[in-house]
Amino acid sequence: MQALTSRWFGRARGQGLSGLIPGRRGVARLHRQPVWRAAGFLGRLPRGAGLTASVLYLIACGAYGMVYSGKTEEVFNDTTSELGFRVSAVRITGQRELDEIDVLDTLSIHSGQSLFFYDAQGARDRLAGNPWISNVSVMKFYPDKLRVIIEERTPAALWQKSLDEPVEIVDGAGKVITDHLEARFVKLPRVIGDGAETRVHEITGLLDDAPDVQKRVRASMLVSHRRWDLFLDNGVQVMLPERNPEAALAELQRLEHDGGLLDRDLTLVDLRLSDRLVVRLTDTAKAARDELVQARTKAMKQRARDA
Repeated sequence: MQALTSRWFGRARGQGLSGLIPGRRGVARLHRQPVWRAAGFLGRLPRGAGLTASVLYLIACGAYGMVYSGKTEEVFNDTTSELGFRVSAVRITGQRELDEIDVLDTLSIHSGQSLFFYDAQGARDRLAGNPWISNVSVMKFYPDKLRVIIEERTPAALWQKSLDEPVEIVDGAGKVITDHLEARFVKLPRVIGDGAETRVHEITGLLDDAPDVQKRVRASMLVSHRRWDLFLDNGVQVMLPERNPEAALAELQRLEHDGGLLDRDLTLVDLRLSDRLVVRLTDTAKAARDELVQARTKAMKQRARDA
């Protein structure tokens, strides 16, 4: 049995170290080094290092648990919020058409929100998606304030892509703001046609120089991206030329101001030819005109016979 034990463990049970190493005796107790000195580097660690390492280990485990469970941001948010960084004031400026409550809803500031962990860029992107907003800034002012500066689009015209399309409000650049029409917007210039929404300033600028015509215009239609037709309050259609529409409108302004041309029984005023003015009468006016012509012709024939 002793031989088997020696063969398995390399020594017999009860045999000391001196028995394994020939020529050496065991170290006397007086000359043995303390364990902490024999440990080398570990022996030089300050007192309490083990406790500190244990605490750090527990903190690391806790942090890993938070990350693994997805609660890290929530914990840090609550911590910084309790330290005085909770959002306590929001200042919103620049909004006129937008409701402040709608802006606050879009900001999505929950109860106990820490300013440290508030996503200002995400809030800006959400607000920028509102068609009323042309530009917006969301800024943090530590420790606990948020400021929102809004630039809204200004309604410039009512636009229809075609006569069977819905009416929409556009700004001066032709950007659609909304199709929700309120009574306060009905006096905006109305433009019709594909591309007309981006040329609002063009037609309004032309009409500014013809005030007697302008006050009677109810809609302006862009025809084939080339020229404008005007539709007046009495149903008369005015066809402007592609080239030099300023001169044509100036002539129409003169005729309206001096003789009230647009109050006559007309359905169409064609200004596309630079050397003449073409008008189309209403059916009633045309019938009256035909009757008058016939009467004059008959009277001339009668005078010819009497002569």
